[in-house]
Amino acid sequence: QMIRFFELKKVLFGAEKLAKDIVFQDLSADDKKCLEEGSCQLLVDAINRSVILFLPGLRSLVPVESEARAQFYLVMRTLRKSEDTRRKGIINIIYAVSEYQDRKKGEGASVFARLATCLPIPWAGTHICCDDVKEYAILRVGIPLLPAFVRAKFRVHFGTHMEVQYALRGFGIPAGSIPVSPTNSAPLLQNHFAWYLQAAFEDNRDHPTIQKNQPPGPASLMGGSLVELMVGRPGERLNNEARVSPLPGDVLFGHGFKLNPGNVKLHDLIRDIVESYHAVERKSDKMAISRRIVEDCKGSGSRFLLCDDNTGTWSIVADKVARNKVAKAIRNRRRSVEGKPTLSRQSNP
Repeated sequence: QMIRFFELKKVLFGAEKLAKDIVFQDLSADDKKCLEEGSCQLLVDAINRSVILFLPGLRSLVPVESEARAQFYLVMRTLRKSEDTRRKGIINIIYAVSEYQDRKKGEGASVFARLATCLPIPWAGTHICCDDVKEYAILRVGIPLLPAFVRAKFRVHFGTHMEVQYALRGFGIPAGSIPVSPTNSAPLLQNHFAWYLQAAFEDNRDHPTIQKNQPPGPASLMGGSLVELMVGRPGERLNNEARVSPLPGDVLFGHGFKLNPGNVKLHDLIRDIVESYHAVERKSDKMAISRRIVEDCKGSGSRFLLCDDNTGTWSIVADKVARNKVAKAIRNRRRSVEGKPTLSRQSNP
């Protein structure tokens, strides 16, 4: 398998990259476009296993080789960054329900099959979700023909968004982790945008030369160009209001930013103090703990940002607002640990 892996890497990136890790700047504009549009995403399931989600309906109209390079980068970066992934393996989900059916009609299937067999990945399972009767019938007939060790980890789910997501729950993949609403098929790509920005930032921070002609993508949807997000250019003036560009280390309030690095750091702090917060009785003592968390985050360079749903622009919230939202997140953390229902998470970090 290792020989096949290096042969594939040579075909995709050239002989000069054989002994090097593939980083963000090794990708072409078409490769980055594939990542931006979200046809291949990194998720996390209920037991913290990495999940590679493939949404065929979001495939970019670019060469198949670019799609393969983008997927190679995503998978290998995940293995490189996560020891848990190397130990627990990766779940593969192909989600072809409703408008997420393959927009390129299976083009490049052999390339992706080669990619899956050549990459040094401990596959923990493969799930194919579809709502096409013919496709489902073909898959069901073909499963018995697979080798036993592959067949044991291979599942096909048929039905609507709600039905297949309910089926995935039985395998430890909660519906909330799939970026498609069970009742509304619009893709929820905020977590993917956060991953994309983090990958671009980390891979480029040690390289001062950054191309200025990045293609439009999730960065523009999050309030600034990708270059601004990576290098942290100061906010511009827009209609006499300060326009702020989110950075990976910022805490982003709202639903869908759980995997943003700044939010992950905040929740790590909350996890460490949740017991002491509820051990004190005086409101002033609880406020002091919330204030200390906000100050610790700001001291490490994080900002607390909120997006205007109407304009799509980001702004820095007042310290009082940040403290109140942090306090609410602490209370919700305690409720989730105790198994009690939590309050609405729409405005939680």
